[in-house]
Amino acid sequence: MEARDSRSKIRPLPIDDIDGDAPRERGTELPRRLLPLIGIVVGALAFGVIARGLGPTGSEVSSATTTTAVTLAAEPGPTTTTEPPPPPPDPLLRLFPPASDGLHLVTLSSTGALVGTWLPSDIAPDFNVSFTQAESADYNADGSLVAVTTRVRGGSMVIDAAEGGSPIYLQENIAGGLWHPTEPALFAWTVYGDDTEVTHLRMADVSALSGDSRDVLFETTLQGRQHHLLAWGDWGFVTLDSARPFGGLVTLFDADGLDPLQLDGVFLDATPDGTLLMARALVVEHTEDAWLIPYLIQPDRVETELIGLDIGAADFRITADGDWVIAVTQQADGHTSILARTVRSRSTRLTSVDEPARIVGLSPDDRYLILQESESSDLVFKDWNTGAEFHVPIAESRAVAAVRF
Repeated sequence: MEARDSRSKIRPLPIDDIDGDAPRERGTELPRRLLPLIGIVVGALAFGVIARGLGPTGSEVSSATTTTAVTLAAEPGPTTTTEPPPPPPDPLLRLFPPASDGLHLVTLSSTGALVGTWLPSDIAPDFNVSFTQAESADYNADGSLVAVTTRVRGGSMVIDAAEGGSPIYLQENIAGGLWHPTEPALFAWTVYGDDTEVTHLRMADVSALSGDSRDVLFETTLQGRQHHLLAWGDWGFVTLDSARPFGGLVTLFDADGLDPLQLDGVFLDATPDGTLLMARALVVEHTEDAWLIPYLIQPDRVETELIGLDIGAADFRITADGDWVIAVTQQADGHTSILARTVRSRSTRLTSVDEPARIVGLSPDDRYLILQESESSDLVFKDWNTGAEFHVPIAESRAVAAVRF
């Protein structure tokens, strides 16, 4: 067979018209009519890619296009704190167990005196009697009667039962009165007038008195018209003639009102048997202060010096048996010191209370020194021998003039 010339067998294809499509090999080229559509699709894809690169990330798109409902917690309202109710006040017996029979007490204020009874189971006293223009008050030996000094009609005394009753009125320019230290029914008082230069001292059994009667058992006349009765008993009586200069003159009389003895200094206290607690004033060098230097006048009128009590104390008391003298001193830091010293030796007891306090008195058995604190107004029953103390609140900050239990 004769070999073929490949070049001579190639048949040239006709050239398309200028406006026609370029020749394509069948099956490998897309029709020209699809090119515009493809361009649009490619452009859109390209724009999308570019926009994706320039726009937010997927998470940003999600967060930007997703609406989330957020529930905010309500702000708390004002906090209300419920305090537990205060505990109920304690009854007297819990405050002061020795007062198993209750208290009798007299309080003073600018409006007058209130006389009341505080039962052991009660939380406050029951004041059932009142007096106007009252100045002082004291109970008798057994606490059954109370005497109140007033300014009514120039000076008077009202004697009343401790729990209320029919009062006895002594209205005759009375300078002051005192109970007998051991006999509950005996009462003595001094009377003076502007038109005379003497003072009348009278003593009566008040159980025989009623209304405004003056059935006296004893009467004597003292020279000087302003004698105030300071103490008395079977042994005699002590008066202060306040008309005398330099604080008045203290005089000791016997039981008949005779044999006067002028005493040096100021009167502080007395025992039932007639031992007198007196004091002289000692001026502290380079100051204007004066300290009281206590001493004793025995029933036989012999003077006895007291050692170790020149401590600047403001007030003193002597126990009923005459064995102990108690000195109360206000300290600079606010507390009150209490020093008790025996009369016959140098044995001492030292205790204190936290606030400034004044002496109201001693309990009948001398066990408790009764004070009233100036800031809290509490009555403080202080066992001066052991240091134990009991506080009894006094309402309205009233000053306590007298207490018995």
